[in-house]
Amino acid sequence: MIYEIKDNNLKIKDVEKKIIDSLRIVGLKPSLLTHNRNTLSTSEKKKYFLAKALLSNPELIVIKEAFKGFDLKTEKKYYMLLQKIKEQYNKTIIIISTDSNKLHKYVDNLTIIKNNRVLISGIPNEIYKNIELLKKEKINIPEIVEFTSKAINEKKIKIDYHKDIRDIIKDIYKHV
Repeated sequence: MIYEIKDNNLKIKDVEKKIIDSLRIVGLKPSLLTHNRNTLSTSEKKKYFLAKALLSNPELIVIKEAFKGFDLKTEKKYYMLLQKIKEQYNKTIIIISTDSNKLHKYVDNLTIIKNNRVLISGIPNEIYKNIELLKKEKINIPEIVEFTSKAINEKKIKIDYHKDIRDIIKDIYKHV
């Protein structure tokens, strides 16, 4: 992390405190710095890189495949961490991913880019209602959206699009 500070010419008065604070924000102990990076878990690595990004106090943080390699429990914890950083530290977080299921579940705004142009942008639930456009453009559609679409179109069930399967089950129970 010291290399990161020097390499980016960051002007930090108390380097050690800044490093410890960045690690604390993401839930890592300073003793982690003594470990070989290859021995860290996927979660620890992602948190470490997030802590490194926080050293420069950026307004914008870009994360590629944020949830890749996580089990459901770790995925939710990492999402909560990103939410905390976004809200408490007023950061904009951009997640780049090809996993439509994760994007639908975790992002507030979604921009789908195809062939270096913006295909569609907006709130995930609204974007994924455009199933015909997405299929035409060969864009992956989240499983939960496909299920909801089939229930609406084939079974004529009046339900809303949700991010969580439990909410769909409740909605179906109310209407069936």
